[in-house]
Amino acid sequence: MSLVNFVLKYKWLALVLTLGFYQFSSGVYIFLKAEFAQYLIAKAWDNNLVSQEQKPPWPWADTYPVAELLFQDTSYYVLAGASPRNLAFAPAHVSATPLPGNGGNSVIVGHRDTQFNKLKYLQKGDMIEVKTANNRETYKVQSLRIAHQSQVEYLYSDSEDSDQSNSHSGLTLITCYPFDSLKPNPTYRYIVKALAI
Repeated sequence: MSLVNFVLKYKWLALVLTLGFYQFSSGVYIFLKAEFAQYLIAKAWDNNLVSQEQKPPWPWADTYPVAELLFQDTSYYVLAGASPRNLAFAPAHVSATPLPGNGGNSVIVGHRDTQFNKLKYLQKGDMIEVKTANNRETYKVQSLRIAHQSQVEYLYSDSEDSDQSNSHSGLTLITCYPFDSLKPNPTYRYIVKALAI
């Protein structure tokens, strides 16, 4: 039986296998793109630290690395500007908030199925280190919460963190929730709040 005859005879099976392969390869592509991008961003980050200039990680990029984020024995590089395009490659800093270590609450967002999947392993009291071009700050996780995406007040303040003021450095890490859901674009967010120590 030739391949054409097989496909015609079992067209539904062939269709299901083709769609399954497409979905699997799309997931692998997203993961590999994010991993390879971290390599390019790391190289740009090192060059930026040496030259004191903000250079993009690849020629057509409209962003540049602004920080290195370390937690759970892993390092991630953070891009400037939390646009969907930047988030496809790395965690991104929300530009309306200060950079980590500059006082106030810095917000970094990332995808749950790439770098920020490890947020689910953070516990209250864990340490997060952030390196910027001019600063190195250590933060202690104060709270972990799930909130609806419309609850933007969690970006800027947290009633449980009464010690936090605009002069005290805070860090908020945000990703989609639940972590292992197959549903795209969930309406809930997983929020990690930390304070500088």
